[in-house]
Amino acid sequence: MPAAKFEIKRKCQVCGQEFIAKTIESWYCSKRCSNIAYKRRKDEEKRNQRLDEIVKSIPKHQDYIKVSEAYAMFGISKDTLYRLIHKGTISHINLGTNQIRVSKEELLKLYPLRKKALTKPKPVAKLYSLEPKDCYTIGEISKKFHLEDSTVYLHIRKYSIPTRQIGNFVYVPKKEIDNLYKGMKQ
Repeated sequence: MPAAKFEIKRKCQVCGQEFIAKTIESWYCSKRCSNIAYKRRKDEEKRNQRLDEIVKSIPKHQDYIKVSEAYAMFGISKDTLYRLIHKGTISHINLGTNQIRVSKEELLKLYPLRKKALTKPKPVAKLYSLEPKDCYTIGEISKKFHLEDSTVYLHIRKYSIPTRQIGNFVYVPKKEIDNLYKGMKQ
């Protein structure tokens, strides 16, 4: 995508440094930060897959589970689990060296199950009011955000923003446009 003709100030999501975004989709200040973010996402996906596999291997009828299985089921750190055991908050069985089992029932009462990060929720259809009072015209968008009409049309198509034409005017929902160009100098 070509460079934008306007300034968008953003804060890098990796290093926290402020930068001027070259495009609307720029979220990182450099290629290095972009690569770091990509690696973090991939590592998190792998970690969640491993935890999901551990949870699937636990029999449903099993009352006492390993500390590592409890970590996979509830997302609680191992240190926290051992602290709860030493305080006597949850019952446990010691089967020998490094073989502590904790009560699954008591953990269910204290903590919710870990959310599955890999299952993406189904997108909810957005409802828009395309009445002229709730919309900008293309000309209004161009003036307000100092863009050319062709750039506005390009963004509308790229981000699948709904439009409505009445006579010679094309109307676009204000919420979507304000959300798209937030952080940009007006």
